[in-house]
Amino acid sequence: MTGLADSVKRAISFISAIVVLCFAVNLSESTSYGADVEQEDLNNMAKEIALLVNEARTEEGLKPLYVVPYLNDMAQIRARECIFDFSHDRPDGSSFASVIDDNLIPYCYAAENIAAGSSTAAGTFNQWKNSPRHWESIMNPDATHMGVGVCYEKNSEYKWYWQQIFIQTWDDDTEISGQYIPEKYEIVPKSDGDLNGDANINSYDYIVLVDYIRKKQEGERVYLNDLQMEAADCFRDGIITESDAKALQRYILGEYDELPYIF
Repeated sequence: MTGLADSVKRAISFISAIVVLCFAVNLSESTSYGADVEQEDLNNMAKEIALLVNEARTEEGLKPLYVVPYLNDMAQIRARECIFDFSHDRPDGSSFASVIDDNLIPYCYAAENIAAGSSTAAGTFNQWKNSPRHWESIMNPDATHMGVGVCYEKNSEYKWYWQQIFIQTWDDDTEISGQYIPEKYEIVPKSDGDLNGDANINSYDYIVLVDYIRKKQEGERVYLNDLQMEAADCFRDGIITESDAKALQRYILGEYDELPYIF
């Protein structure tokens, strides 16, 4: 481990000599919801739900739905409200749709799915899939945009609470600020060894790989998507180890002609 840690320090020192990184930390983004559930985890779960929705719609020949950050925020509010009142009505007795400011999001139709109890996006999605009325909302051919919220409250009845908001705009061509079609992979490697997706294989990729291996060995939370994992497997043996890091380092130094390195 000492050698691995030294490699990380040397690589970071090299990068720091040529790049100045400026960053700000927003403490609100690391708010803990208890029992190792962080806001980043919840955001990833919400994204997974959105991906599952669009994958299912595509399979049925329907257009994918745009995700809107504002609708995600409103869905998060509704998910929190469901902790105390698991209902399609809000705590003040108004409809779920009152959470949407129609001056910001003009819409002619809105629907809501709620679920509780499951700790995974797949499990929650299957709950909705097995409920005709919920599935009808997901498969509505007229829907145009959606938002997803998920929260965890360890001292509540169900602990996990999920919400989807679906809307239809008055005009199918209406663009809502910030709308986007979610992608499964934010980082797409262009070749073996390209872990950060910039199409160059260099010390930046080496740092990503060494940091991944170190955190896995120390039991820390760390994530590479499926494509990054494939690009990191420099020996094509199906596992990511220090050997892959050494192969990547030797390729960067010009000692290996190509990746993956095959004996």
